[in-house]
Amino acid sequence: MNFNLKAAGTLISRAKQFTEEKLGQATDRTAYDDNFDHLLLDADRAKAWTERLISNVSIFLQPNPNERLEDFILTKFDQKTNKQNIVEQLGQCMVEAGNDF
Repeated sequence: MNFNLKAAGTLISRAKQFTEEKLGQATDRTAYDDNFDHLLLDADRAKAWTERLISNVSIFLQPNPNERLEDFILTKFDQKTNKQNIVEQLGQCMVEAGNDF
């Protein structure tokens, strides 16, 4: 049985560092690279915009029947509302997402 004391010591110190970092007790936490931090922020921003776009697309594909009825009645009476319709909301979300990227 080959037992390497140096390898065992390294394993123990890495396990100790891992548990300290996970429990939040680490004094000298491993710092991320600035480029990696920037990539994390970009990924979070892309995720947020993707979720907003998915929400607006699902509203577009399955619109609220009450809003459709309201739009139909107002169209028959030649009245306009100040709020955006579903297509305009989706378009505005896409424009904002494009500007943010």
